[in-house]
Amino acid sequence: MNEPLIRPFAGLLFDKEKIDDISQCVCPPYDIIPDPGTYYDRNPFNAVRLELPMATKSGTEYDEAAKTIEKWLRERVLVPDEAPTIYVYEQEFDAEGVSYVRRGIIPLVRLDRSRIFTHEETRKAAREDRERLIQSLKTFTSLIFSVYDDRKGETDVLLGSSAKEKIYDFTDELGIKNRFYRMKNTKEIAGLASLLEDKNIYIADGHHRLSVAFKLGLPYVAMYLTGMYGNGIVIMPYHRTVRFRKERSLKDLLARVAPFLSIEKVAIEGTSELKRRVRQLVAGLNPSFALVSKEDHTHLYVLTQKKPFFTDQSIPESLRRLSVNVAHAGLLKGLLAIEDDEISFVNDAPEAVGQIDDGTSDLALFVPATTVDEVKDVAEHRLSMPPKSTYFYPKILTGLVFHRYAQG
Repeated sequence: MNEPLIRPFAGLLFDKEKIDDISQCVCPPYDIIPDPGTYYDRNPFNAVRLELPMATKSGTEYDEAAKTIEKWLRERVLVPDEAPTIYVYEQEFDAEGVSYVRRGIIPLVRLDRSRIFTHEETRKAAREDRERLIQSLKTFTSLIFSVYDDRKGETDVLLGSSAKEKIYDFTDELGIKNRFYRMKNTKEIAGLASLLEDKNIYIADGHHRLSVAFKLGLPYVAMYLTGMYGNGIVIMPYHRTVRFRKERSLKDLLARVAPFLSIEKVAIEGTSELKRRVRQLVAGLNPSFALVSKEDHTHLYVLTQKKPFFTDQSIPESLRRLSVNVAHAGLLKGLLAIEDDEISFVNDAPEAVGQIDDGTSDLALFVPATTVDEVKDVAEHRLSMPPKSTYFYPKILTGLVFHRYAQG
């Protein structure tokens, strides 16, 4: 008989007697921390010291992380929870003027390749970094963010009425309200596990951590799980900015795309107009994109597909019609012959234009957000999207609970 898909565990938590304010000790996942010093300065026990450690004269960043966790364990800054449980994590937030509440659970999830679906290729450097860190700590600091199909909302109903003990309740630096609980009733924990037993798991964020867990041969790893069709699922786009190695004229770029895309030139009348126009970009059969060039800061060039980029039937349909793939592989890399190392990624449209204004980028390409159904479709076909295709907002904070898979 197979082991259950999910099971409770006793996580590693900050000791409340040592930590007065958990909001000072959490941080974002490593890949969206622009300046780790901000969190180092915030609190001597901030989780950034484990999540994104810094090398010193006496050791590598991985050595320093290992020293830190051993010290925190020895001094009982971090302590194992009193009993195995499933944690419940709620985030209340606003996005584009709309209020959301996302509720998810944090159990251990069985590492079964037939049940876990990914949509993103891992990058070697990031994968090796996370592997060295996790092996040094014997601990997963950040959680793998995953979703599952629960259209009926059965798990959410159970979680809403279940017996829970509140561990944390705080507002973070982005104004997001975070509530963190442990489930208290073993029958309700078993009922939750039963509801999820036949579900497939789709990775939203944390592909590198998942890759490390598989490589380590672990039977289970901690994940954050939430329903993919719930109220709190918000996927933001990753726009592309380009810094040309060789000078490229706007006239030439537009001429190259004209056979495939209709072009509409519209004036940018302030940040709110830019945001509105970018929100109007659509996916679907005739996806639309938009670009701003350093040669013309005041106009947005709206591009709508009129002819398929991909005619090779060997390219799976899921990717041929995926907007972010059309933009990244078809438009940027295909038509415009832009190399990977010329491309960067940003979520905020005004920030992308700001990079053009300050001369750090030559071009910004705005893309529509990927949908959760597109993620599911690509994952189920065992395909991979281009890098930075999805930004599930908000991220899961690091520091609420750690999964220590082995003793040091």
